[in-house]
Amino acid sequence: MDKVKKLTSTIFIILLFSSQIMYAGTFKWIRIGNVEMKVVDNTDQDQLAGSRAVYYYYDNYKTFHLYNAGWHLGTVDWVDETGTNWPVKVVGTATAGANENITMPIADDAGITLKQYVRYAPPTIKVNDEILNDPFPLAGDEVNPDKIPGTADLMMESTVNTIMGVTLKQKVLAWSSADYDDFIIYDWTFINNGNTDDDPEIELPGQNLEDVYFMRMNNFYSPGRGSPWYSTYGEQIGDSLRIMYGYPARGPDSDYDDFGDPDKSKDFINRPFYVGEAFLHADKSASDKSDDITQPRMTGVQSVEIFWLKFEASSHSASELQNLYEVLQYGFGGPLFNFEYQTDNVYENTFHSYRMDEEGYKFPKDFPWWNWRAIAHTSSGPYDLAFGDSIRFVYAFVMGTISPAKGREIGRAWNNGTATWDGENNLPPQYIQHPDLYDNDNDYAKDCWIATGKDSLIKNAWAAQYAVQNNYELPVPPRAPSIDVKGLPDYIQINWGTESEDASDFSGYRVYRSTGSPDSSFTKIFECGDNLGVSLTHTFNDTTAQRSVAYFYYVTAFDDGLSNAPSPNGQIRSLESGWNINRTRAAAYRSRPAGTLESIRVVPNPLNVNANNFPGEPNKIVFMDIPAYCTIKIYTEGGDLVKTIEHDSGSGDEIWGGNILDLQTVSDSGQLLVSGIYIAHITDNESHDTAITKFVIIR
Repeated sequence: MDKVKKLTSTIFIILLFSSQIMYAGTFKWIRIGNVEMKVVDNTDQDQLAGSRAVYYYYDNYKTFHLYNAGWHLGTVDWVDETGTNWPVKVVGTATAGANENITMPIADDAGITLKQYVRYAPPTIKVNDEILNDPFPLAGDEVNPDKIPGTADLMMESTVNTIMGVTLKQKVLAWSSADYDDFIIYDWTFINNGNTDDDPEIELPGQNLEDVYFMRMNNFYSPGRGSPWYSTYGEQIGDSLRIMYGYPARGPDSDYDDFGDPDKSKDFINRPFYVGEAFLHADKSASDKSDDITQPRMTGVQSVEIFWLKFEASSHSASELQNLYEVLQYGFGGPLFNFEYQTDNVYENTFHSYRMDEEGYKFPKDFPWWNWRAIAHTSSGPYDLAFGDSIRFVYAFVMGTISPAKGREIGRAWNNGTATWDGENNLPPQYIQHPDLYDNDNDYAKDCWIATGKDSLIKNAWAAQYAVQNNYELPVPPRAPSIDVKGLPDYIQINWGTESEDASDFSGYRVYRSTGSPDSSFTKIFECGDNLGVSLTHTFNDTTAQRSVAYFYYVTAFDDGLSNAPSPNGQIRSLESGWNINRTRAAAYRSRPAGTLESIRVVPNPLNVNANNFPGEPNKIVFMDIPAYCTIKIYTEGGDLVKTIEHDSGSGDEIWGGNILDLQTVSDSGQLLVSGIYIAHITDNESHDTAITKFVIIR
């Protein structure tokens, strides 16, 4: 057995923990849609290496949504190279850590363990000549649409050998266009090829595997509220989708209704997210590759702190391995946990715990097994894999939520006590059983709006299922153009490339703008195309941009819609490129020509940190009409220096704070500035003349 390790990783972290070698291998980020995800070569998403690896557009990708995830593959009567029989054998990455001696990413001839194929070269994104797009290509990146199934924008691919002699082929697919940008698909094939290490030699030729089970574990993250509630759909005969999902819990110690984490200071619902993993395909058998709708065979939720579920199986005793395998088979019912299963209208020989949020408890912490978090499990099987056989599973990480605009609207109304809801009661089961979870009609309305995130989640999961059922052949728009944004004295200029026009059904362009924040609250400000009666162009001057206000842009290309296949809702319509492909994540400002020491102004003055001075932005101070190149030193009234700013842009404006620092206004030493009078001493770096001006901060 050749155990020479091919150290192909860009990042290695070796930690000893519970006698395991933790592995953090090569990873790449998918950043083309509403869901951003880190993909690791050995499939590891444990709490050290691959965790905190999913972000969503709603809050501009600030909150992570997957604490950790993992998988187990188990079989019985397995014989190793020495001829030793193992009554139970289990491999996988678990959720607390992967072992590089158990799950081994395999490098190609160039030493690459994680390949990324893209349909098009990513567009260039510039703001004031600063390049904002990620570097491309990096090692393992390639523009090669022939390698990508269907119409996906990108695919990441890796191969993982396991000590069980089963090789995992991982494919990760993502799209950027609307309808398909809220999920990321994992397409996995397990092959019983007898290769137990990272060289080509076959160590276990001819061994057949019996009663094989594949289990997924997901610890979805609910920021600030402890563990989320978990629920499922798809256990019952006739269900049209299979998904396990989580959503926020009200804080058990909160003195107000904090479902969704409404922000009292920003008029915003901070965290209304629904997050799930949809099971999209499971082979019926090694010889029947059609989808087995009775899988997953097991679903259930349990404490995250069960050692033999949390940690990689090589550290387990024989009895712990037996317990683990029993969970793969039966979940959390039966003699091991003595819990009851759902029995109404479920498929024969399937084992589904009662849904966590339907068991009558008011808070997750009320469960008898509670410690500090819960984790969701699904398991599929049993399969018999003769030597050379394979089995395929496809699942998708999916998210859903109210829109950011609705989050602001409802947050503002809730803060004002005026939130309303005219629909049916759509609250989760625990809210129906415990109506004191919401305190009044205002809370009830806010909660009902947040609960519509479930509808969004299910819709997005159906779209992922639609993608799989159509062999990833989805209607797609023209590619997104490169974009170049420049802040000029009288307007902000947006320029874009011509690469979109290679599409045979290309029809035109649209320009979108967001004020104050680079989130999804964009509005269309311009479009062109012959069918619109507006001549095709590649530049637009945004003359409505206001001075010192932060603006963000993206440009889409759209088609004529005449030859598109139906979308998941059955509609045939014009499609436009994804909003996130060329979105500018750095602010553009309408600048002004340089001023003089005599023309300097400070805006706002006074700065009231509790006022909404620049909508969508943190507090900031703008020095206007200043010399093109100058040094600004800011002092307290007592003469203490708190900030030095080198203004070298050549414009007439300098911004302190805003999208540069979420400061509530802080000093160079990181201290919060108190209320008072401050003095700005400004030196013209060309003439060396100076000027003094004062401004006031009010807290």
